[in-house]
Amino acid sequence: MSNRSRPVDLVAWSAYAGMVVALPTALWRLPLVMGATLGTPDVWREEQSIPGEGTWYLLTLSLLQLVAIGCMFFLAVKPRKVVPRWLPTRVYRLVPAVIGGAGLAGALVLALLVTMSVIAWDKVDPFAGADYDAWAWLCAVCYLLAALWPLLLGAASVGYLRRHRGGPSPA
Repeated sequence: MSNRSRPVDLVAWSAYAGMVVALPTALWRLPLVMGATLGTPDVWREEQSIPGEGTWYLLTLSLLQLVAIGCMFFLAVKPRKVVPRWLPTRVYRLVPAVIGGAGLAGALVLALLVTMSVIAWDKVDPFAGADYDAWAWLCAVCYLLAALWPLLLGAASVGYLRRHRGGPSPA
């Protein structure tokens, strides 16, 4: 028996870390959808139509984000665990490129969204112009963590593509 520890799988680590940093913003929005104010100013909720049509926007945004977070799981597992064996070999070998390419595309879109959000933070932050209390700091931490999401998704995607250059063998 060897005392050597297994090397850290940086691709899986990046994918799981990306899921973890993206989750708080999606979870932050859900109580707002359910009617909790989370300390957000009345003026902001009125501008966002919460409750009302803005509630559907928040719900849709959170659900899309949760789906994107779930898709990152594919970067952390071996393709043969998630791809049916009955696929033709040619298609089967494309799967890693599709998964990694989708991850890279997602990372680029997220990087753009994060950059735009940072530039217009006063419009993104529900607490802009108000005194920062515990709720405001919690919201800020959730969104600051989410700023790491495109970096971790990009790292996981590049690592995944490098690992699976030749594609999985159907055997």
